[in-house]
Formats: sequence, C-alpha cells, structure tokens
Amino acid sequence: MNDSELNILIGKMAAGDRESFNKLFRRFYAPLVRFCFRFVTDTDVAAEIVQDLFVKLWTNREKLSINSSFESYMLRAVRNSAITYINKERNHAEANLKVYSEQIETVDPSVELQSKNLETTYHEVLATMPEKRREVFLASRFDGLKYAEISEKLGISVKTVEAHMSAAIKQLREGLKDFV
Repeated sequence: MNDSELNILIGKMAAGDRESFNKLFRRFYAPLVRFCFRFVTDTDVAAEIVQDLFVKLWTNREKLSINSSFESYMLRAVRNSAITYINKERNHAEANLKVYSEQIETVDPSVELQSKNLETTYHEVLATMPEKRREVFLASRFDGLKYAEISEKLGISVKTVEAHMSAAIKQLREGLKDFV
C-alpha cells in the first residue's frame, strides 16, 4: 500500500467509511501488536493496547490530525500507550507492596503466635489420621483431585473416598475446635 492509497483510506475513514477503517485495521494491527509486545512482553496486553488505539482512532476519526506518516503516528501512539500501561502497572505493584509491607509491620505478635499454633495443631491432627484418610484428604485439598480421580489413583471406591473425606473433616474440626 503506497502513501497515496493510505491517505485516501485515512480520508475515507475520517469521513466515516467503515470499510476503509477495516482495511487500515487489517493492514496495521498485527505489526503494531508485535511492536507493542516489545514493551509489555504480554501478547494479550499488547493486543488490548492496539485494539484500544484503533477504537480511539475510530471514535476520534473526525478530529484526526496526522502530521507524519500514518505508520509513524500509530507506532508513536502504541509506544506511548505501552509506556502508560507499564507505569500504571509499576505504580499498582508499588502500591500493593506498600500496603503489604505496612500489613507485615503491623502484625500483632499474639495473632502471629496463634497462627503458628494453629498451623502446628493442624499438622499434628493430620499426623494422627489413619494413612488412607490422610492420603485422601491431601489428594483432595492439596493436589486438587476430584473424588473420582482419588478413587482411581488409590484403587478405592468413590464412596470410600467420600467416607474418608467426611471423617478427615470431622477429625480436623474436632482437633482445631480451640481455634474457631
């Protein structure tokens, strides 16, 4: 596509011609996403940034004023949007870190001690469970397996898995009742 064809498409798009906009989109979308990816290193984010720019381009088409080539204009817009995104993410991460560090600094020692006691008691209750019950419980809660998968893995029926889970939960409730 030469410059004169591009200028005609831009002019038609500015006048509201959707087909001209679609042609511009198809021509520049993929290269702009690849360019944006260099900044944000996430394909989905890069695609979203470029899509947002095309939406803004269409929305503001009547006020569009391009002083350089369309490609340069779009590359600059992508770069600026990517930098804005990165700065927002950095600020968001810094704010989260600040809140997290403030929470860590304000941890009540008695709460921390109670949390450690709870964890210790939890592990003690697990240790006192019969082996199969503990295996079933850990497979369900820590490995994320469904009852049917546990049944197949351990060579027991689904009903037996259900019984072990019920007993394990009851045993945990009983053993951790002082913490509730």
